[in-house]
Amino acid sequence: MSDSPMVLKGEERIVQALRSLYSSYGYAKFKMRRFEEYDLYARNKDFLVSGNIITFTDTDGSLMALKPDVTLSIVKGFREESQCISRVTYDEKVYRVSSSSSSFREITQVGLECLGDIGFVQLGEVALLAQKSLILISERSMLTISHMDITEAFLEDISSLKARAEALSYLEKRNISAMDKLSSLYPESSEAIMKLKALLLLNGSNEETISALRAMGAKEKAVKELEEIVSILDNEKVRIDFTVLEGMNYYNGITFRGYIDGVPGSVVSGGQYDRLMARMGKKAKAIGFAVYLDALEKLLEETEEYDVDVALVYSDACSMSEVLKTAEEIRAKGRSVATMKKVPQKLKSRETVFLKGGENA
Repeated sequence: MSDSPMVLKGEERIVQALRSLYSSYGYAKFKMRRFEEYDLYARNKDFLVSGNIITFTDTDGSLMALKPDVTLSIVKGFREESQCISRVTYDEKVYRVSSSSSSFREITQVGLECLGDIGFVQLGEVALLAQKSLILISERSMLTISHMDITEAFLEDISSLKARAEALSYLEKRNISAMDKLSSLYPESSEAIMKLKALLLLNGSNEETISALRAMGAKEKAVKELEEIVSILDNEKVRIDFTVLEGMNYYNGITFRGYIDGVPGSVVSGGQYDRLMARMGKKAKAIGFAVYLDALEKLLEETEEYDVDVALVYSDACSMSEVLKTAEEIRAKGRSVATMKKVPQKLKSRETVFLKGGENA
């Protein structure tokens, strides 16, 4: 019997669908230990979604941590091979502060990483998979995409490091008035600051945004890369947005976030992280993303229709073989079955089947 989507509950159904999607693109399952040496995370805290880490002392006295992230472990174990690409996917439990509860939780994180001799094809493929991941969860979704090389080029034209930091903060917060004030404080860098402000004001179609980027003198290589990637995506579900700013110490090139209607905050986050690879002693390039299932908890609670397909109700008058045989016959048709003598008030089933002598039969 093949698994039916109806048999699985919300989170399980999403994990299975994503796993199937990624494997169809040649991504192999990555399995890791539940914990790592704390030093791995301490050195890369600004790469983590949350800086809070659960630690403990191992039997040999070394400080260990329950893993708050999977990407760092994948990079750590990556073995470079000339002109080759490694594609890995994972669905692992991570331990960090949940966005929904503000307390430590065991959270299922699903994602993929593409490492090695990365080129245009791999960049486009990962962006496409990020969008497909969102659509699998909900049609009412949007992928926002940016290119760090464009933003960085304008930032580098600002002479003051302090002004650069402020401009970056205002860009992320969409603070146009603060950008105007900054321009007046640093007249020698006014042109570059105004270009950053112009990035904030881009609100037309993706095609109009690409044209505007070229008009303001953005790096052509980056613009072309962004243009090609957007062209292969569902244009109705992708938007170029230069407030998509991940950790600039680690990320470069294409970055993206994914949103679903009714869910606060991003559900998908990722991009190129060649700098993280270099920081961890790797010469290869990399791009990937994670799907944060904890962000979907409320949505799944609201949209989950049924706990089980069939509630099979029996009584003491029924034989064990009769109950189990009937249940297996229903399961053979791809439906889930829960056997019971009485239906709980909170149970939601698509159908209730009563055997002879069962409740209300």
